Amino acid sequence: MLKVDEQVLKESNGKSGQPLEEAIFRLSNRPDFQQDIFGAMLPIDSLLVNRTRAQNLIFSIAKKYWGKVDLFLHAALHEISIDLENANDRIEAFFSSPQGKKALFDYLTIHNELQFENLMALVLNKDLKLPKFKSVGGLRQIHLYQVGSKYFVQAILNDRFEFWDALFSKKIYSLFMQAPLNSIQQANELIKRFRFLVETYSTLNQSVITTNQLITYIDQENVRSYQLKELHLYNVISHFNGGKRHFQKIDALIEDIIANWGTGKWALSEKEFTLLIYIKAITAAHHKITADVMEYGKYLIMNDRLTNHSIELLLEYSDVLPNLKPEPDSLVKRYDKNYLEQIFYILIDALIQNEKYSEVVQLIQQHEIASCMSIYEYFDDAHHNEDALFKIEATVQRDIAFIVHNSPQYILQSVEEWLKNYNDEKSAFYEIASMTSSHLCNLLKAFFATEHYELFEKLMEVYKKYLKIDSHFNDLRDFVSAYVKN
Repeated sequence: MLKVDEQVLKESNGKSGQPLEEAIFRLSNRPDFQQDIFGAMLPIDSLLVNRTRAQNLIFSIAKKYWGKVDLFLHAALHEISIDLENANDRIEAFFSSPQGKKALFDYLTIHNELQFENLMALVLNKDLKLPKFKSVGGLRQIHLYQVGSKYFVQAILNDRFEFWDALFSKKIYSLFMQAPLNSIQQANELIKRFRFLVETYSTLNQSVITTNQLITYIDQENVRSYQLKELHLYNVISHFNGGKRHFQKIDALIEDIIANWGTGKWALSEKEFTLLIYIKAITAAHHKITADVMEYGKYLIMNDRLTNHSIELLLEYSDVLPNLKPEPDSLVKRYDKNYLEQIFYILIDALIQNEKYSEVVQLIQQHEIASCMSIYEYFDDAHHNEDALFKIEATVQRDIAFIVHNSPQYILQSVEEWLKNYNDEKSAFYEIASMTSSHLCNLLKAFFATEHYELFEKLMEVYKKYLKIDSHFNDLRDFVSAYVKN
């Protein structure tokens, strides 16, 4: 444990909140170390250690709490069928070897965080997933970040873990307020950690506000750099995930990023620009600005931009893109659980509202994920035979069977249960049914307006049989009536 940890622990009696704030203020003993952004700061020199000291700290903390299989570790390892005697011998050998110290440090320099299961993976040379316990040997995690030629080490103990989490957030804040941004390696990961920690002991709203203020300060105090651009991108994501109040500010934040980072050495990459356009598309749909939804939606599917960058985006921004596996074979589903299905869903809705019916049909003809494989194959078949139409109903029945019983074996029973419950707003099926009903009604409008009457009639039959929601159906009926009159 660092000296500053011992001092703050003693001064605050291990309490977070105001006692922690007052303890840090007394220890820093500098009025200019009190800022409106997040209160008192700790001097940066008290937070950083050299490489050797960091290695020794990490090793000694890990050995103290995880270096021997106690009763609790015994239970944890027993539950995942690990040979306990062998595990204990391997742990002791690991902490008796100079290679063990190096292995811990190397792991942390790459991953920034070490938990017990990560240690066991190093010791046993295989990946493990331990059950989630409140504590393993009294230590939750060890964190490591490099700042210049020095290192920032933080252990989170199980005893008074709220205090250690709060102290960790104050230290991160102190680092960003005092260290040049380009000296902080993995700065983006560290700012994410900061927001997460603040949220755990305040609110989501407050964590977004505080993080935004901190990033604004960092922006004012540092020169342009890739790290600074990353922080601005994260600020957008933080607002995107920060609730209704912060959702309103996203467009302005994105416009500011595009204006300031659109050109130059650290200009936005196509991947980053694609992320921002995706966020703008979802935001526009939320605000019901259909012209923007059409513009951004078309941009994302043009040249398969969203698809081409999907792996990178999902790896780096999994907290933005809904990433359930796409289901092009399914028609009955939550269209907002996969980023690509979501974009087609909101784009088709916007096109229908703007009477772009032929464009909707073109999307369906070109992309199976815009509807489902059975409808896509209907258009792909030059003869439009009846078998293709019957496949649509079979698709819906199979989808319902998987939703209700997670199996295609009980179609009749599944359909019966679905029909009894899907219209009930309290039902587990309602959100899926409502979203599918809305999407199908949009497809039906497009098929009717473009005179695909055979497909319209079959899909209408399927819709009324399995998915009809009165408000959607009444709107569809009014549309058809008005279209015929015109």
